[in-house]
Amino acid sequence: MNHLVCRDDVHELIATLRTLYASQFNKNFPADGKNSIPMQVVEERVAKAMIGVTSEQFQRGLLLLSTSGNKFMPSFADFRTMCIGEDWWNAQKAWIKACDYTKIMKHQPTELPDGTFQYREITKLAKFALDQVRHYINDGEMYRAKDEFIRLYEAYVMEAQIKGRVQEWYQEPKTLTWNNEAEEYRPATNEEAQKHLEELKKKLNVKNRAVPQPQKLKATPKQQPVETYWPDPFDNPQAYLHKCAVDGVKVPIEIRRQFEG
Repeated sequence: MNHLVCRDDVHELIATLRTLYASQFNKNFPADGKNSIPMQVVEERVAKAMIGVTSEQFQRGLLLLSTSGNKFMPSFADFRTMCIGEDWWNAQKAWIKACDYTKIMKHQPTELPDGTFQYREITKLAKFALDQVRHYINDGEMYRAKDEFIRLYEAYVMEAQIKGRVQEWYQEPKTLTWNNEAEEYRPATNEEAQKHLEELKKKLNVKNRAVPQPQKLKATPKQQPVETYWPDPFDNPQAYLHKCAVDGVKVPIEIRRQFEG
């Protein structure tokens, strides 16, 4: 795990700046007078500027500061850039690399000194930020895509630095077969392509293929209506009374008297 800058590192940076740029340091941070700045305040400013910087990055920045030969004292923000400048792309460089990445037709891994291969075309954070603005690029809004990319990328880098992470390369996903084994693309030969074409033609040839006949539908015969009408009691009272007697239907006495006279 990468260790972050501690209080001793802050004191070491201030001592180095006071040694290399004594007059400029005293002018920027006077110890006496009405504009004096307490050393505790200076240490707090340095500590805030070093948030997310690891001890390894700090020592490298300190070495660059001591050997740069610059006549002007760098600000705390400039020193932070000296510490992490080699580990992280800045937003402008990340945007240029992202644009170049979108133009790559075939990704090529780079061979490392140990004989392994690794993709080094774009970093994980730059790829993640690119995915967030890809819809702007597809719509042709390149200026908006660039502004949004830079805003997101700077926020992601700051968050990663605070967590003590280092820049990592984005690795292209491998193509997997049905049994999850990596498969390298191999173009088909002319003989194989011709064989597959002939097989496809046979499948598309309808003349030599049995086509199932559609089911024939038969009309259902129309049922004849059942004529079981009762006699009209007003036209044939006697037949109506007989039908009621056969079916066991009770006829009111008053109606029966009228029908029988």
